[in-house]
Amino acid sequence: MNILKKIMIGSIVLVLFSGCAYRYYLGLHGSSIKAFPDIHEGVTEDQDCLNCHHPDRNPTASPTSHPHFTGCLKCHNDELK
Repeated sequence: MNILKKIMIGSIVLVLFSGCAYRYYLGLHGSSIKAFPDIHEGVTEDQDCLNCHHPDRNPTASPTSHPHFTGCLKCHNDELK
């Protein structure tokens, strides 16, 4: 029973500290910026993403649920499937 608790706690810690990468594998991943090429032309840095998608900066764009994470383009510049 003690080993099971350790595995569960370890899994929870891993999910909490792995950023949004686990969301991709669970199907909770946000859309790729390549789905909207005209709007995202010239976006090359995470700060470009957060200028529009930070919930406190631009109320017209879809806000990100994780504005404190880095690696916007790492997750959201993927190829369309």
